[in-house]
Amino acid sequence: MMTLTKQNKQLLLLALPTVLALTAFFVVPMAYILVDTLKADGTKYFQKFFTDAMYRGILKTTVLVSLQVTAISLLLGYPTAYFMARTRSRMKNILLIVIIFPFLVSAVVRSYGWMVILGGRGLLNQLLMATGLIQQPLTILNTSTAVIIGLVHLLIPYMILSITGVIQNIDPNVERAAYSLNANPLQTFFRVTLPLSAPGIISGCILVFTMSMTSYVTPKLLGGSKFRMMSTMVFQEVNINFNWGFASAISYILLFTILIILLFATYATAGANQRVGGGKRV
Repeated sequence: MMTLTKQNKQLLLLALPTVLALTAFFVVPMAYILVDTLKADGTKYFQKFFTDAMYRGILKTTVLVSLQVTAISLLLGYPTAYFMARTRSRMKNILLIVIIFPFLVSAVVRSYGWMVILGGRGLLNQLLMATGLIQQPLTILNTSTAVIIGLVHLLIPYMILSITGVIQNIDPNVERAAYSLNANPLQTFFRVTLPLSAPGIISGCILVFTMSMTSYVTPKLLGGSKFRMMSTMVFQEVNINFNWGFASAISYILLFTILIILLFATYATAGANQRVGGGKRV
């Protein structure tokens, strides 16, 4: 039987107010809405969702877009995070300001900025046509590509900051030890640095993926009326169709999809932490 240490008990006490607040203001209301929906309409709306190919397609689109946003954010964010964690130059502070600055601007403003850039007569098309690379404007706005670009710009800071904190805690002597054992830079990265930074990667991926799945403003503005994700569908059912029961069912399908992925990611994070720590934590 597992016994709690004094330190673990203290940590649990510190977390207790947050747990109680989340239970009171999130878990209980969500459970009430679910029970109320099932009492009124049973599983009718859940069946409606899963038996309609259009709705299943929207769920698939939401997951695929979120996976692409997560992958691109990781590929672009990891090198930046590694540089910030290892450099001692002033460039680190400049990069930190550049990364944090977007948090001061709302998602609406940033999305409108991308509309100006990606539109048919936007800055990107004007630049490409001026250089002779294209003859006709590219159709980027109101597509999944525009949504992915906007979400990556919106969420990549979370990926960078998550990974930077972990890499900063990796002792550089570990990498030097790998070099002393005749490992080349590529071997050192894949066998030492990357495995040790796995907790930061997983945390960043969880943040970016869940926020992509639930994002509304960016898909609505950059995707247009024809591009639909789960969040925009919930808004439509509540504010246009006034079908609160179906909106509730869609919300829970989205929530359960995210929870399944979070459970898998949590399991992977526990494994990564155990490998980094060299064993179980007491």
